[in-house]
Amino acid sequence: MPRLEVIAADAGYKLNFIEHVEANGWRVEIAQKPEGSRGFVPEKNRWPVERSFGWFNFRRRLFRDVEKSVESSEAMLQLAFISIIINRLAK
Repeated sequence: MPRLEVIAADAGYKLNFIEHVEANGWRVEIAQKPEGSRGFVPEKNRWPVERSFGWFNFRRRLFRDVEKSVESSEAMLQLAFISIIINRLAK
């Protein structure tokens, strides 16, 4: 992925994920609430991730982790994004 430079991640991905990503030459930005804040605080770049997960819920095989292999799961994700893009281009 030559164009990939920065990966925005949730605070739950702090440990092994960051080490793996940085070992591959990419940078990780962890979205967190400011210190001392209470209640709902919108996090940077969070809505595109949540929107994508919402789109996945419309694909029957992606609403739950049912695939037997990583390759099969990756193929289903790629098909989902292809169908989303095709639907958006058709409008």
